[in-house]
Amino acid sequence: MPFCPNCENEYSPGASACAVCGVRLPESADDAGGTELVELARLFNVSQAEMINELLEKNGIRTVVRGEVDPIGIASKAEMTSLLVEKRDLARARELYDAYFAGESRRQD
Repeated sequence: MPFCPNCENEYSPGASACAVCGVRLPESADDAGGTELVELARLFNVSQAEMINELLEKNGIRTVVRGEVDPIGIASKAEMTSLLVEKRDLARARELYDAYFAGESRRQD
């Protein structure tokens, strides 16, 4: 599914305007610059999702957070949250993500 170039809301092919922000939508992925979103990670913990999202965006990597998390961060029956990044940014996002969790494990030791 394609995403709005302005607010990143997912929309159905053939839509002419975004239902959320009203911006005119490209007719094809080629018109949108070929932006393809890929999943970087799946998380239950809301604080981790927010921290990783902030880290990536501070490093110039746009993210989309999809799904829900348990507000108290417990892996219950809450749907997992997916962090999506543009395909072209995946390698750098993976480096930052891995470095974040490497630091997490060192702090717990």
